[in-house]
Amino acid sequence: MKIGLLLPSIYMYDRFGKGRIFAPGSIGKDLVDGLIEKGHEVFFYTAPGTQSKATLVTGDEALLKQDLFYYLFRNRGDEEKKYTAIEIQKRDFEYALTLKAYQDALKGVVDIIHSYHDFGAHYFNELTEFPTIYTLHDPMPINDNTIEYVRLKRFSNHSYVSITNAQRKNFPINFVGTVYHGLNLKDYEFGEGEGNYLIHFGRILEDKGTHIAIEVAKKTEIPMRLASSTVRANTSQKYYEEKVKPSVDGVRVSEVGYLEAKDKSSYIKNALAFLFPLQWDEPFGMVMIEAMACGTPVIAYNRGSVSEIVRDGLTGFIIDPDDQDRPGKGSWIIKKKGIEGLVEAIKRIKEIDRNKCRRHVEENFTVEKMVDNYEKLYYKIIKNTIK
Repeated sequence: MKIGLLLPSIYMYDRFGKGRIFAPGSIGKDLVDGLIEKGHEVFFYTAPGTQSKATLVTGDEALLKQDLFYYLFRNRGDEEKKYTAIEIQKRDFEYALTLKAYQDALKGVVDIIHSYHDFGAHYFNELTEFPTIYTLHDPMPINDNTIEYVRLKRFSNHSYVSITNAQRKNFPINFVGTVYHGLNLKDYEFGEGEGNYLIHFGRILEDKGTHIAIEVAKKTEIPMRLASSTVRANTSQKYYEEKVKPSVDGVRVSEVGYLEAKDKSSYIKNALAFLFPLQWDEPFGMVMIEAMACGTPVIAYNRGSVSEIVRDGLTGFIIDPDDQDRPGKGSWIIKKKGIEGLVEAIKRIKEIDRNKCRRHVEENFTVEKMVDNYEKLYYKIIKNTIK
């Protein structure tokens, strides 16, 4: 099979992506390499400099190498001018590369296009009717006055892949399958939690509940180590300054910066537990499977995908954040809610067998499983499109 994987984000380019938390990047690269290992020919439509075993088709580097400014906004404030220009650079880069992908499609270069991070593909898909699937990375939109809602409604008949079943909630579009993200397990070492500290890592946003994780660490008097990106876009600066930074003292709460490879693995595997007191409906949560891959139990609020990824009492503890009705409410091992429930979970964390955490990821969240499941979907879509 000849597969075109479209991941045209400028965040795949070092100038914009270095130090940035951008999950689709690493997942997309692992998927491409896994498909090639299974004997498929893959054309990877992406940014210059991307490391991959695939045939690379790269976008216009001239749009990425320099700071451009949007003349139409010349009279706006400096901050608005800067970030508007980046968004427009990103859009133009993506559209031009997406055009290349569909030109190749019409020439017979590829049999199917998998759009991994580009909304513009929908317009080309509509015009050409070429077999295309879309992996969704964000929660389904709730409000009908959002751009995301209008977009998905407009193209609701296209073929979508959800990353958990929980992600599909309350939005009627054409889901053709669910494929869990997978990890390359050689990158994640198993550990026994010998560091005697708690961790919270990923983007520092109110949605992720960083301030709650810190409050719980203080109540239990166990040190908390925060790991995150140094890229501004990965952090809500106002939230960080008001609710996170005042607690960072370098002793009880410390920041360890942006971690990769062995540094990240060591940080996770030596932790007692990973705290994830979500304030939104997380569609997947790579950080949860990264933690469990290193043997570190997850303690998370019952929101979004959590109950689909974590096994309560086996790979961590699931806590109801409040009295609101949610799937599984009241059925968890720990009956206390909110912060009290998180604290109770930490007290009982030694009940979790860290080997079972690792095994859970090996059985459900590997690159190999992810590749196999996408491969099945590609065949299905090609068969149903070309009749």
